[in-house]
Amino acid sequence: MTETILEGKRAAMMFAVMFVATLMDGLDSSIVSVALPDIAEGLGVDTGTSAWVSIIYMMMLAGLIVPFARVCSNTGVRTILVSGFAIFTVSSLFCGIFDSFPLLIASRGLQGIGAAMLAAAGPICCTEHLSRDRLAFGMAVLTIGGSIGYALGPALGGVIVQFVSWHWVFLINIPIGLAVIPIACMAIPSVPKREKKASMDIAGAATLFISLSSGIFAIETFAYPDMRTFTVIAAVLFALFTPMFVICELRHPDPMLKLRMFRDFGFTSVFLCLMSVNIAYMTVIYLGPFYAEICIGLSPLEVGLLLFIPALITSLTGMTVSRMSDRWGRRPFCIIAGLVTGITMLSYILLADTMDIFTFGLIMIPQGLGWAFVGGPMASRLVEHAGEERDMAASMTNEAYYVGGSLGLAISAMVFTLFSHSEGVDITDVPASSFSEGFVAACAVALAFAAAIAVLSFVLRDDKI
Repeated sequence: MTETILEGKRAAMMFAVMFVATLMDGLDSSIVSVALPDIAEGLGVDTGTSAWVSIIYMMMLAGLIVPFARVCSNTGVRTILVSGFAIFTVSSLFCGIFDSFPLLIASRGLQGIGAAMLAAAGPICCTEHLSRDRLAFGMAVLTIGGSIGYALGPALGGVIVQFVSWHWVFLINIPIGLAVIPIACMAIPSVPKREKKASMDIAGAATLFISLSSGIFAIETFAYPDMRTFTVIAAVLFALFTPMFVICELRHPDPMLKLRMFRDFGFTSVFLCLMSVNIAYMTVIYLGPFYAEICIGLSPLEVGLLLFIPALITSLTGMTVSRMSDRWGRRPFCIIAGLVTGITMLSYILLADTMDIFTFGLIMIPQGLGWAFVGGPMASRLVEHAGEERDMAASMTNEAYYVGGSLGLAISAMVFTLFSHSEGVDITDVPASSFSEGFVAACAVALAFAAAIAVLSFVLRDDKI
């Protein structure tokens, strides 16, 4: 079966759809961080519990993006892309109108399903409907859309929370979704029924999702004594389903994830580094806005504008750093990524009690540089160490980001709750001194992950590449 190659106006429309898909995902991933303090206060939950607004979203992405890529291969990308937009738009409405935390989490999980469909369909749009000489441009559109969305999210979120309400960080997606769905239906051609469909690794997808969700739930709830029974049950499920997932993947003739790649020390090391970067930075992305408002006294608008600094720095320096790593090798830049991440976390630890708006803004600079040293060099290093499985390795970079992000949120929420003694305490009743203690403890754990990045990057040599 031959795919329809798009040209002219229809191709331009498809580029617009792809751009909006990644823009919405990037925007929603970052805009919520500024709104979390107001969500926690408005819905009467503690700081640790509020992390689930972000955890559930990333967890759905981590568990479903690869299975949806398989579904795209069988049904055609238009079905998944349009369905993803529809689910994302409807769930955004639910997120914005519900004033119940459980219903918000359920809606946010549904939104994560829509986001996973969009994230899976975007790259396949390029491979199915673009000629070879336009493929790189199409992939660049996806990258730029996500980067712009992630960069604009904090500032836009600060404006919305400051002048309207946190509900609108979700409701803003509705007009965008309603506008782009008919364009997607017109631009992206339907695919004729395929004679040979890719085999669906249902057991692998199910066991991976249960393993991830139960493990993350066990970590986050560890700090709550009254939930200890549920924590133990989740830990047991994780211990059972993780080996089941490994067995399913090793036995399946066409597995969802080719785990044999992890037999290579280099590939495993870089994958762990990518996960560790997200574990570390999720600490400040999640707790930073709380800390800035409670301990420094900043407004949501000021927090949003400050969080725009690292996103801007990453956007401005990322391409230059990537080109330099192409010329001089990935290893030194990956080591620097760990060191810069460590400097960021150490700065938060040492200056936590004397922080002001100027100091907080200065720390945003190495935070942005750390991401710049990760994006191109570390992702490219993962592909280089994948051997013949380069296509699979490219998708594994996203898996590392989302799994690491989910773990980072759960770990930082657990550590913060333990050291601030804020379990079950309304966010408005947590003293600034207690909050600072929990924030410093979470940053100390993040510092350990940053050190691991630097060490693993130093130990792994690229001489064989």
